[in-house]
Amino acid sequence: MSKVIDIEKRLQMEQKKKAKVEKAKKLEFIRKFLQCKRCLARCSMCGVQFDSQEMYKRYHGPYRFCTGCQEEYDEFLRVKEKGEDTTYYWHNEEWLAIWQDWVNYQESLKKYTESEEFIELLREVDWH
Repeated sequence: MSKVIDIEKRLQMEQKKKAKVEKAKKLEFIRKFLQCKRCLARCSMCGVQFDSQEMYKRYHGPYRFCTGCQEEYDEFLRVKEKGEDTTYYWHNEEWLAIWQDWVNYQESLKKYTESEEFIELLREVDWH
């Protein structure tokens, strides 16, 4: 009788192992996601990889853009803040909405990464 396996204990151990693996996967996803979002080697908007000269260039403003995206962002700010007309026909209301949504998304990411819960998550990831 000493060789009888306690099924309940074994099931609990298996569930704990599964939960640990799932949590590790989620933490790894968050780490990769944020690492890519903060990558200094890529354009914040389109994700194109900078060549080595552009990578070390100083950027004005809160985002690092490739030349094309920087021009579009500057135009977006000019149109939005000054209410001026754009010189490009494709800069319509939808274009403005895309840029505004992108800026809102960036602000939301920043708020999330500065939240108490996210900071706690980072501590947890660093300790494991």
